[in-house]
Parts: sequence; C-alpha cells; structure tokens
Amino acid sequence: MGAITLLQNGLLATFTNADGPTATPAARRADVLIDTDRIVQVAAANSIDAAALSPPAAQVIDCSNKWIAPGFVDTHRHLWMSVVEGHEDWTLAEYLAKLSWTTASVVDADDVYIGELAGALQALHGGTTTVVDHFHCANSPEHIKKAIEAATESGLRCMLCMARQSVPSSIDPLRFDNDSAISDMQVSMLESLAQIDAGKLTRDGRVTLGLAYDVLGLNPVEDKRIVTLARSLNITPITAHFVGGPQAPAYGNKAHVWNNAGLLDGDIIFSHANGFTHRGGDENEWALLKNSGASIASTPEDELGMGHGGPVTYEAVRRGVKVGLGIDCKSIVSADMFPAMHSVLQWERGRIHALHAHTSPPKAVKYNAYSCASVFRLATLGGAEAAHAADRIGSIEPGKLADIVLYDADSINLAGCTDPFKGIVIHATAQDVDLVMVNGTIVKKNGRLLPVVTSRGAEEWPKIAARLKTRIAGIQKRLAGTDLHARYDTVAKILHYDFADEQ
Repeated sequence: MGAITLLQNGLLATFTNADGPTATPAARRADVLIDTDRIVQVAAANSIDAAALSPPAAQVIDCSNKWIAPGFVDTHRHLWMSVVEGHEDWTLAEYLAKLSWTTASVVDADDVYIGELAGALQALHGGTTTVVDHFHCANSPEHIKKAIEAATESGLRCMLCMARQSVPSSIDPLRFDNDSAISDMQVSMLESLAQIDAGKLTRDGRVTLGLAYDVLGLNPVEDKRIVTLARSLNITPITAHFVGGPQAPAYGNKAHVWNNAGLLDGDIIFSHANGFTHRGGDENEWALLKNSGASIASTPEDELGMGHGGPVTYEAVRRGVKVGLGIDCKSIVSADMFPAMHSVLQWERGRIHALHAHTSPPKAVKYNAYSCASVFRLATLGGAEAAHAADRIGSIEPGKLADIVLYDADSINLAGCTDPFKGIVIHATAQDVDLVMVNGTIVKKNGRLLPVVTSRGAEEWPKIAARLKTRIAGIQKRLAGTDLHARYDTVAKILHYDFADEQ
C-alpha cells in the first residue's frame, strides 16, 4: 500500500456500474478507504478502524457533516477558452465567425497556457474532476505543448483531444491556404505524443491524449489515414461536433457521415447531437449511435441559448445511447456543472408538461418522470460512460480511481437538505464544494483551491487570476482593429445563413 486516506462517516451519494440510468439509489453513511490513487474499500460508517490500518492512514478526514460524491465528468469543454470573454450573448453562428475563424487566429501559446490552467482550476473549484477537452486552438507545436503543460500542472484529469483543424487564411474570399501545413504539423504531434507512453501525457496517466476531428468528409483519404492512425496509437476518445439546424447546417447528420466513411465506432463522442431535433434530422442515426457504442456529450445551457437546438439528453437515455453532460465554453456559460444539471432536468420536465398540456383535452402530469438522481448520474457515471471510461471513474466503488468531492452539508445552501442527490443537483454551488480529490491527491480543501506548482513555483489563484486578466487584455488589444460584426456579416453571406426578420 502507498499513502492511505480514510474518509470517515460521510453521507455517500453515488451510483454504481450496476445501476441503470433511471435507478434511484439511496444515500448512506459510509467510510471510504483510498490507497494512493485508488478506492480500495467502501464500508459501513465507522467500521474501518484507522488505528488498525497497515501502514497507518496518512490522513483521516471526519466526514460526519460532509456529503461524499464522485467528481463530475465533463464530456465536452474547450478549456483554453477561459482566456477569451464576453460571448454570453452570442449565437452559434456568431461563435463560428467571431471565435473559431477570427479570435482563435490571434491567440498565442502563452494565452493558451493560462486559459487551459485557469479553465482547469475553474472546473476543479466546482467539483469537476475530469474534462474531455476539445482543444481547438492547436495552431502550432508550442500551443499544443503549452496546453499539455497547463493541464499537467492543474491537477485535473484531462482527456486532451487535439483538434485537426486550422483557421482561415482569408475570410473574403474564404480560404484555408495553411491547412495542409497545419495538418502535417498536427498529425506529426499526434504521432510523437502518442508514442511517449501509449497516449499518457503524465506519468500517472491523469492527462491523456485524444483526438478532436470535425473535418470528416472534406478529404476522405486524409480522414481514413488520421482516424486509423489515432486508433492504432490508442488515442482515445475521438470527439466531434454534431449540431445541424439553421445555426450549424454543416455539422448535421454526423452519425451518417462517420458511418458512411466506415469510421463510426465505440470510441467516439458526438458533442451536442441536436441535429435530431431539427428538420432534416434522421431518426435512423439513433440506432447507429447505440449499435456502434458511440456516445453524446450534451451541453444544455449553451445549446438552449445559442440556437443549437433542444437538448437530446433524456431522449438518449430513453433510447439506450450513452450520454453525459458538459459546459462547453467558460466564455459563454458558467464554469461548473450545477447550471448544466438544472438546465437539462427542468428543460425535460417542462417539455413533458407542455406536451401533455397541449393535448385535447389538456392533461396534467401526476409525477415528474425524471428525478434529481437521474441528472446526478448524467453528470457523474453517465459522463464516465460517455467518455468511455466508466471502468475507471464516475462512481465511488472499489478499484476505481479516487476522484472524489466532499460537500459541506452545514453550508447555507445545503444545511436544510437531507438527500444529497437532490441537494447537489438543485441547491449546491461551487461554494459548497469543500474538498476535491483527483487521483487521490487533494486539490481543493476547506473550500479553497490549493496552490498549483508551475514553472514559476507554487501559485495561488489570485496570481493566476492576475495573469489571466493580463492575457485577456492582450487578446482584446490584438483584436482592436478587427470589426467582428462586419466579419460576422461576411461569413454569414458566404455560408448563406438565412436569418429571421424578427429578432
């Protein structure tokens, strides 16, 4: 045994791998024993004698006024985007024109570093212990190295999915003259990083290499080569956006696109999948997802606000497709998972109420079909399933990695709650997260993030925040001569967006 930690007499809220998506497990008092980075025992409260452990427990944490829960698993986030801001009112079409095709081109490697580091710490502060990071600012080898450096230093469990894409060399006319060179660089980096230790970017395996691939269909020969290469090198997961509809017509029917290319498989995460809700959406794609083992990353908060379409989260549950939650972009929505849980649960409840209220005669719903526990599962074990990692994370069970959150059950938000599943989903905020542990290492304690060891030494959040603000200001200065609204209008004409007359 290595370093031993005992969480004693806490109220445990967790699903297990044996529980289905609509199960309602009961919270119970328990002890949780951790050896180095693994959960080794979950037992009745006060049944593990700390004095009898060999070797002795390095730390015994009294959890009598704490809730013990698995860390959240965010299945889709662009961590680097913590270094850009002010996008809260944007539509998805605006995002494409102003961020992906404009701002991303002026972001340098040091911007990426602080964005990744701050983004990871913002996630940890809110109890998110794992992020599938769709890293779509891989503009140079240095950008990629800085992203890895920040993820490593942060303490977060990060599946760093490097994107195969480039920014336009010109908007009018729309040209990607550098794409071939960028592609060669990105593929070369994928190969070299994957060969270090089978995709493990840190010695302990906490940061791993994945692939973000939104360009499938533009070059079938390259598609086959890169995706096959990624799989041969054990680069996983592979993630791609799937939206469709009037805001993102080029991103529709992605399950068909991948299947027709012969590349649809059980290592893929499709982000959003709102294409099912739009005219032209194909119901047959549900079967493709289920049969292949591919999953969905649902980010309900920004999907509703930006025009992606209605969240398909619970439809995926009904159809037996793996699905988890995410927040997508810190520049657009909250950095933690609590609003995402609120949004998708109440959206689905409201949708069902409205469905029955509009029948003739109108009907009332006697009981809500989906419980708070159901969305708690989506944010924890469901996310692990969607990230194809449920054998390692997502629940508090012996043999799994020790990614654990303690909530302060005496806090102003939670003191009146006896059910942690309901309390965490409806009432908790990041301020109620008392302790966060990733891989058995504590990164937040007594409600405060612990210092992060960077190349500058141990840094507390205020120093990182100051660096973040400086970098944000630098990006804004570089963009000062760019008319983002005019650029958006140009892109909209090129891509033939049909905007509504009445806003």
